[in-house]
Amino acid sequence: MTHSNPQILERALADFADPASRSSYFDLYSPDIVLHGYDGVEPGLENVKRFYEGIWTAFPDARVEVEDLLEGGDKLVVRFTLTGTHGGPFDGIPATGKPIRLPGITILRFDGGKCVEHWSVADFLTVLGQIGALG
Repeated sequence: MTHSNPQILERALADFADPASRSSYFDLYSPDIVLHGYDGVEPGLENVKRFYEGIWTAFPDARVEVEDLLEGGDKLVVRFTLTGTHGGPFDGIPATGKPIRLPGITILRFDGGKCVEHWSVADFLTVLGQIGALG
C-alpha cells in the first residue's frame, strides 16, 4: 500500500510528537537526506538525527502543528509552528521551563516515498527571546 506524501508527513509528525515512537519519525527521510537551512547539519540521516535529538533534548514535549500545506509535484510546502517547553539545554542556555512557539516554513522534496531534501526557515531568534536569552 502506498501513501501520498502528505500522509507520509502526517504519520511522521505524529511520531515526532510522541516520545515513545520518535525514532519512527526518521522513516520520513532517505539515508542520504540533505537538510538545508540549519547551520552545521551535514548531509546524511545520522546528522539529521543528531539535530532533532538536540531539539527533543531542549524541548522534550515538542510537537509540530501544520498551519498550511501545499503540494506540488514531488514537493510539500509546510507553514508550521513547533511548540514545546524549554526542558533542557538549548544553544547553551539551561532549561527555563518556559513555553516556546517556533514559527517556520519547510519545503520537503520526496522521491520514492522518502524525503530526500528538506529546506527550512525557522525563527529561532524568537525562541531565544521566549526563553529569556536576549536580555
